[in-house]
Amino acid sequence: MSHPSFSSYLKTLSSLLKHKGVWLQQESQDLARLCQLYGKQLNLSHTEHKVLLLAAYCKNLGALYISDYLLEHEFRDHRHMMTSLSPWFVESVRIAKESDLPEVAAILEQYPLRKVPHNKLARIFQVLNTWVACQQERGWRHPMSEREARVILEQRARLKWSDPLIVRHFVHFFDQSGEQFRRPLKAVAASQARAAPTDRDR
Repeated sequence: MSHPSFSSYLKTLSSLLKHKGVWLQQESQDLARLCQLYGKQLNLSHTEHKVLLLAAYCKNLGALYISDYLLEHEFRDHRHMMTSLSPWFVESVRIAKESDLPEVAAILEQYPLRKVPHNKLARIFQVLNTWVACQQERGWRHPMSEREARVILEQRARLKWSDPLIVRHFVHFFDQSGEQFRRPLKAVAASQARAAPTDRDR
């Protein structure tokens, strides 16, 4: 029996996320795409690319252990959100470690914190994740605009919550090549339609 390809492995992870929530799958897909595009700009190695792609999907696997109520819950502030969703982060790291993915686990341990990660790939991942997460439809909030997401990134850089050099470089690169990062409008509309609650769900 042959081993599954890397792309098949990612599709399996994507399918698991879709079962929990389409928005979780979509966020990981968008983040993986951004990691791939921006990683090329940074001339990352093939191995580094694969680590970032795995992290993009593994970061949301911990949500499988979170109740649907919490995923749709509104939080008072950042601390309340981090406390309520802490099992999400913990389980994502555990899954990566138990899957013998130490480089991925290192990223997942460091990116959620409000400080610049020590790990090189975690510093990159943190910025890209912030950009995608801000504009993603979440169970507990509406997506931000690109302008609002940029403000968030720049604030994080000023507060030294994210690497200022990476933030500056990414913002500049996005200004030059932003169309590469945008999903087609039809895809966005379809995603929002799938995520929207029906009368039965309300």
